[in-house]
Amino acid sequence: MEPEVTTPAALRTRFCAAGRAALRSPVLRNIVTVASGTAGAQVITLALMPVITRLYGPQAYGVLGVFMSLAFMVIPIAALTYPIAIVLPKRDADARGLIRLSLLIAAGFALFAAGLIALFGEALAAAAGVTQITPFLMLLPLVLLASAALEVTQQWLIRKQCYRLTAGVAVQQALAHNGLRIGVGLLHASPAALLLSTAVGPLLHTLMLNWSLRRSPLARATQAAGEAPPLGTRELAARYHDFPLYRAPQMLINAVSQNLPTLVLAVFFGPVAAGFFALCKQALNVPTQLLGKSVADVYYPRISTAVHERQPVAAMLAKATAALALVGLLPFALVFCFGPQLFALVFGEQWAVAGEYARWLALAEYMIFVSRPCAVAVPALALQGQFLVFEVLSTVLRIAALMAGALFLQQAGQTVMAFAAASILIYLSLIASVLFAARRWHATADRQMPRDRS
Repeated sequence: MEPEVTTPAALRTRFCAAGRAALRSPVLRNIVTVASGTAGAQVITLALMPVITRLYGPQAYGVLGVFMSLAFMVIPIAALTYPIAIVLPKRDADARGLIRLSLLIAAGFALFAAGLIALFGEALAAAAGVTQITPFLMLLPLVLLASAALEVTQQWLIRKQCYRLTAGVAVQQALAHNGLRIGVGLLHASPAALLLSTAVGPLLHTLMLNWSLRRSPLARATQAAGEAPPLGTRELAARYHDFPLYRAPQMLINAVSQNLPTLVLAVFFGPVAAGFFALCKQALNVPTQLLGKSVADVYYPRISTAVHERQPVAAMLAKATAALALVGLLPFALVFCFGPQLFALVFGEQWAVAGEYARWLALAEYMIFVSRPCAVAVPALALQGQFLVFEVLSTVLRIAALMAGALFLQQAGQTVMAFAAASILIYLSLIASVLFAARRWHATADRQMPRDRS
């Protein structure tokens, strides 16, 4: 029998049919919806950043960078990562129970943080070499609580697939928040003004989301007739114990390793170097937030469903990873080639050094961007324990790279290069390990299916 020959016309027909099917895909529509809102918010932020950088300067950004680094280190564990589990329960009643649990934990954590700051806050600011943040350290517990409430609200909206609502609020919040930072800067451009106007961001976003949520019928909880009573708070905490046990330490370790460079640069090279790094991270994080987080938000419930239905998750992750690799190649390559020129042009001549940092950070941010689908698959594939070990080893590598740069190379730029090299290796390893685990999980599920049916 002769093999079937595929003509160019047949290939075009198949390609067009596949394209039409993709456009009708609800997953793709959701990604486009979330990405459009995130894109609008990031475009507004990018458009206004040159105004903000010219108002405040590197010194103010350094002070802000130290404060926000401290906040970002502990924000992921403010509610012990229980908000991430809100997407998973089959019943809305149990998801609402997780919301209550998350907010209770976050409130207790904020009180605990306030006590620590009252005792050791001044010494911490002096050790970091940025005593300007001392009067504002008590804002940290409020930022933690507001950020936990924001995460809870966002996860509920993801669960209810209210992507249009989330996208619209993201644009409105970006405009209001950046407008506030500019308005305050025009009245009194100082490190304190930048810090205070930035710190209210999570609270503003939470209030705007909840206002829109109350007006949306799609976001309301549903309950089927004859449904069993919801699980209690202790039962929910026990059922999803792997989140605080594995996910919370992993996210804490990751947050510390990601934000430690700003503190190291402030301690060893001063707040100006920390300000350069802080601006680089904010600017280069735009593509990651623009599309990477949008894909992650949509694929997280999709992957969770695929795992429940024993679908081939590895292929889904590989396609999403390859797509992000292609999408992010051009923008990150431009920053690597022309970083100093771009930063001087966009943010002002005083930020040219930040562009030199950005050349190397672009390589690391590219790998973070590409790895987003694999990162969100970790809880769905029950890889929390293995991922915790991975994060511990990764953090050791990052800290070693930072300290080698600060103590032996003794130059801020080379310290940034060492950190970027460590990050590239880490995220390449993450992608490979999750794809391998997904293939192994699907093979195991296929072997178990005949037993389940018997």
